[in-house]
Amino acid sequence: MTHDPFAYARLVDLTEHPLVLLVDTEGGAELIGEDTVCPIRTAALLRVIAADLIASHPLGPCTPVPEPPTWERPAEPLYPQAGTLDRARSLWTDGTGHAWDLSVWWGDAYGRAWRWTGDLDRTSGVPMMRTEYRAEVQPLDVLRAVCGPIAPLAGGAA
Repeated sequence: MTHDPFAYARLVDLTEHPLVLLVDTEGGAELIGEDTVCPIRTAALLRVIAADLIASHPLGPCTPVPEPPTWERPAEPLYPQAGTLDRARSLWTDGTGHAWDLSVWWGDAYGRAWRWTGDLDRTSGVPMMRTEYRAEVQPLDVLRAVCGPIAPLAGGAA
């Protein structure tokens, strides 16, 4: 598999390290730069590394490896400029194709309930949301980014 070496230029200097082995958390491996090193030499090098690892393993079963930490991925953008509103159904579909039911209350990570005001933000076209006691109004994308994750509340406002 041949890769663009410049895609990894920020991580590894491929002039100093012409062959790089990437191993992901599921055990998949990928060689970067294999087109610059002879495949026979690469295989011989990997055999030496494998032999060293096998020799260094203690007797008995492997000790469990702790799970790597999982990080919450940032929420994908809504792309509001491509969103559409079905006002009759109170349904806004964002630019990624996700449908938002604006007829229900939405709860944020801080325990507040939010509801659609009936308006869209004038500049972005995102639905405007208000808190239960009308103390605060925010566009849906800002609410999601600052107070998220958000989810529909069962049974109405909290």
